[in-house]
Amino acid sequence: MSNKLIWEPKGLYRKFTGEVIGDEILESNFELQRHPKFESIDFIINDFLEVTGFKIDTNHTKTYAKTDEIAANTKFTLKIAIVVNQDALTELANSYREEMIDKSFECEIFKTLEDARQWVF
Repeated sequence: MSNKLIWEPKGLYRKFTGEVIGDEILESNFELQRHPKFESIDFIINDFLEVTGFKIDTNHTKTYAKTDEIAANTKFTLKIAIVVNQDALTELANSYREEMIDKSFECEIFKTLEDARQWVF
């Protein structure tokens, strides 16, 4: 898995490419939650448009939601935008979003980066 982190003034743009592995996303999440800039951001845009394959299941999405809620104990609010255009990835993104309903962090799914950027701002 390759992911590129671009820290922006109010948030983080994270672009995934190639084959994405569920445990690697979790490890990446922990790393970014420990980053000093994490406390000051308002959003994360997770861009999966260039993913060519993946090994993720709903157990992973449940774990992401649980660990994000733990992070919310200190971060409190955050908008998480997921940008996907593959049906199977969209189903997994929906699984994560459903886990995040009524939680501290907001989550929405988009087909374009432009729509995600409009929502986070």
